[in-house]
Amino acid sequence: MTETWLLATLWLGLALIATLVSIWFGIATALSEIVVGTVAQLVIGALIGGAVLGANDPWIKFL
Repeated sequence: MTETWLLATLWLGLALIATLVSIWFGIATALSEIVVGTVAQLVIGALIGGAVLGANDPWIKFL
């Protein structure tokens, strides 16, 4: 259960970072979410492993 909350916190934190980036640079939020998500996948996938983001978890696929 703790892993689920940690994963949800990670995803929400990335969404917050994307929102702040869009405000700072004055770009569309959707564009910043795409960029932050891509960078996060590359960085987290390279350093820790791709399974950390939980892309195959059923509740993330549902969202």
